[in-house]
Amino acid sequence: MKKLITIAFILLVNIAFAQSEKYYVTFVKGQANIKKTNKALRVGDILLPTDVLIFKDQTARISCISPGKGRFDITAQKTKASPSGELLAVLKNNLIPATSTYHLSARSLMFEGYDPKTYFQCAETNNRILLILNEPLPIVPSYKIDDQNFFFIQYENNGKMITKKIDQNANALIFNQTLFDEGNPEKVMLCYQAQVAGKASSKSIIDFVPVIANKVDLLNEIKIIKANISTNKKLVKDAVTAHIFDNYGKLGLDQIEKMLL
Repeated sequence: MKKLITIAFILLVNIAFAQSEKYYVTFVKGQANIKKTNKALRVGDILLPTDVLIFKDQTARISCISPGKGRFDITAQKTKASPSGELLAVLKNNLIPATSTYHLSARSLMFEGYDPKTYFQCAETNNRILLILNEPLPIVPSYKIDDQNFFFIQYENNGKMITKKIDQNANALIFNQTLFDEGNPEKVMLCYQAQVAGKASSKSIIDFVPVIANKVDLLNEIKIIKANISTNKKLVKDAVTAHIFDNYGKLGLDQIEKMLL
């Protein structure tokens, strides 16, 4: 009898512990619904280990964070279709620890901007570069920026070559949504036009994969991460950097540090 009571007590403790464990959603790609409510999952939602997710397609994925346990991913690719064809995932059985780390070079004290030849490439993200809408990206002074010297992008859409000038100020590029209004390119070419001996001369600099995000959305995700991880500033920066690189693409240290303020 005592043995049965002990087993029952252990089971109750385990159930109570599982129910108290929480995971905070920090990123959603595609669509995933919570089965118990059939509502679409959103950044900021709280999940329990026993929650069941329904992914709408094989490319859908979410990221979440657990205080004390760290960051996790759940992807539709790891699920099996139910007899009805739904892609179901019980949270506790499908958590994949997000263990990637990225080491960014420290900024020099004389930081003046990024060199586009090196900034718009990153083997770790397969050249996915995060462009924060309407947020200035400082460029090194060796690239003159004015009405006659400017950056532009080119990409193909339905067999047509699209050319768009990038908004700019005296020392920065500003990416806005209108750059991609004519398509959703998988790859774009960054180009530069300069006045040379009174004549316009254009050159391509580098190809990259643009990933667009809104600063408000990013700050909301970062807020959730900061609230559910160590107060150690380095650990917070590492977690935020990994979150951005994993889910979006490369972002410069200067840009990351601004959002951590």
